[in-house]
Amino acid sequence: MSGVPVVATAFLLFLSACTTAEPEPPLDPALRLDGRPLVLPLDAYQVSPEDQLVVARARTELFRGCMARSGFTVPVRDAAPAVPLNHERYLLEDENAAQTRGYHPSEAQQAISGPPTRHPGAGDCEEEAVTGLAPTKDAAAAMRLVDDLKSRSWEQSVRDSRVAAVFAAWSSCMAGFGHHYPNPRAANNDTAFQTEEPTPREITTAVSDVRCKRQTKVVDTWALVEAAYQKRAIFENRAELEEGRSAIASLVSAARTVVSAK
Repeated sequence: MSGVPVVATAFLLFLSACTTAEPEPPLDPALRLDGRPLVLPLDAYQVSPEDQLVVARARTELFRGCMARSGFTVPVRDAAPAVPLNHERYLLEDENAAQTRGYHPSEAQQAISGPPTRHPGAGDCEEEAVTGLAPTKDAAAAMRLVDDLKSRSWEQSVRDSRVAAVFAAWSSCMAGFGHHYPNPRAANNDTAFQTEEPTPREITTAVSDVRCKRQTKVVDTWALVEAAYQKRAIFENRAELEEGRSAIASLVSAARTVVSAK
């Protein structure tokens, strides 16, 4: 068989791939993303950190009530601090944090909440607390959808040419400080910094990282680009997202009812 048809087929497949690739979405220069905590378009369709605390507190109250029926008193604990919305979504950006912990996670990121258990029957009560305030099928599906869309928008933003351009500028800035990384993720994930405590080199690198991000507007550009991808995702999934938002609101409302009854 002649090789010409094979070449022609490969060329057609190449053209098809080029025509089906999504163009990079336009940025909205009026969108303000300089506030903290950072709020992105898809955040309107997920449980806020404040509402997560309400749901956690409600489940704790259900757990305590179950344990009380078995004759055990479970002390009230302060809830673990909520991690701010989109905290370090674009990696390290606070110079004070860089000077104290380098790339190591904050205390809020390390905190793990949960009932203070290990009483007899605690396992059954934990199950009752979770099932007593479990997301509906629609709410659970909505949470998964938003998580998937946010993960996708983040990956899309990393591959975007506008973000790649500020990464290159950031890399050049870092080289001026004596640190050689192709992009912020490479610095953040440097295995040399996976130590028990931050090392002086890690601190120095992290501080330079933050300063270079500020100088080259990495976070501002990255956030604007991801917001554009998220707005596209909302347009393409609006019906499912709106249905999911209603289901999530019902879950939070039920949690508030449990909390207010205590």
